[in-house]
Amino acid sequence: GNNKTRKRLTRPTKIQVARSQNFVCDGCKGQITSDDAYDIHHKDGDSSNYNITNLKVVHVKCHGRINNKKKKGKI
Repeated sequence: GNNKTRKRLTRPTKIQVARSQNFVCDGCKGQITSDDAYDIHHKDGDSSNYNITNLKVVHVKCHGRINNKKKKGKI
């Protein structure tokens, strides 16, 4: 069978990553406020690499843009 179940990022880890980056979006460099939905982006594209140096906090809308650019080979 397929045992590549994707590990989920826990809320405390998400908050830790966001806090370590002062809640500044890595996509648009804007501030992420309590009203904003945000994601954690894997810089190297490997969604199983949870090394803190590979994780970047981004707005949900910025995350979509980053991933779309990667798919189109623009990054």
